[in-house]
Amino acid sequence: MKNEEAPTKYLIEFDLDVDGVVEENDVIGAIFGQTEGLLGPIFDLREMQRVGKIGRIVVKALNKTGKTKGTVSIFCGLDMPSTSLLSALVESVNQIGPYKAKIILTRILDYRKEKIQQIRARAQQILDNWKVDTIPETEDIVESLRRYVSPPPVMSIGKEKIAAGPMVRKGDEVILVEGRADVANMLKYGIKNTLAIGGGKIPETIKKFLQNKKVVAFLDGDRGGELNLKKLLQTVKVDYVARAPKGKEVEDLRPQEIFKALESKVPLEQVALTEREELKSYNNLIKDINGTLEALLIDEKDKTVEKVAVSTLVDSLSEIEKDSIKKIIFDGIITQRLLDAAEEKGITLIIGNRKGEIVRRPVKIEILSFGE
Repeated sequence: MKNEEAPTKYLIEFDLDVDGVVEENDVIGAIFGQTEGLLGPIFDLREMQRVGKIGRIVVKALNKTGKTKGTVSIFCGLDMPSTSLLSALVESVNQIGPYKAKIILTRILDYRKEKIQQIRARAQQILDNWKVDTIPETEDIVESLRRYVSPPPVMSIGKEKIAAGPMVRKGDEVILVEGRADVANMLKYGIKNTLAIGGGKIPETIKKFLQNKKVVAFLDGDRGGELNLKKLLQTVKVDYVARAPKGKEVEDLRPQEIFKALESKVPLEQVALTEREELKSYNNLIKDINGTLEALLIDEKDKTVEKVAVSTLVDSLSEIEKDSIKKIIFDGIITQRLLDAAEEKGITLIIGNRKGEIVRRPVKIEILSFGE
């Protein structure tokens, strides 16, 4: 059994009674299927298994005279109220396959009793040896106990001491957030693969570390989140983008809001960094240029200065004066090579047929595609 995977506080045991012959996998499938979504994402059994809040569901069943009887066991690392709620949730399963079923709680075994006894014995020993003048204030004891039951502390990585969750080096995915408080809030709900990039410069060691990871940028739901993404794209590879609800910051999110935002993450290429109203103002030019394999070079007064072939676009940019052209609309693929050339010439908007592979997005260039 793999109950070691979850930090075990309790072993929950149930009696199983089914009015028909079923297999152990049928029982497990029914428990997952009938409880899914009942209490929201924070109490989804699969999600709790994934983040290590509960262990494997172990079923021992015996088929006899056309019925199935047995036991169901769940190793659990939740607190007492949550463990009680989990027990009631499992008891709500009343059908397995086509047969009526009962799953009845028999006991909750506290795995911590032995540890509590050891702590009590040690506390008595300490009390016997204490001097009156060395007894700390009650507040100190309470604070030490509070730290004992708190979520894992935020760790720091690299010589720059960047705030991170304890699993950030081990997994294949890293979630980038803005600050230390964001990392702490994510840790509170069992998400341990976070890294705080803040507003400062990201060290080269961290950039190299992220190159081998699937990177999710988790943004605040305000304009600041949008700006942070633009800054981030200049320095590191981002694969997916998740956003907090509008007007909220990651550090203030409740667990269901965090899980929903991460589940709704989208690939970077589907993320628009500008308002669509700006694209609408160029609809006529887009219609004219679409399918021609040509590019329009436009000045700051929205006047078309020159029309060139897409195949010569980058070379044409090398010949113009800086800031003489502010916008490009073209029937081609927006590439990193084009963005680099446009940045040197002070161009602020590029609208292309579609986006290619872009490693670094210049902050001062807005990038849109025809389909947005």
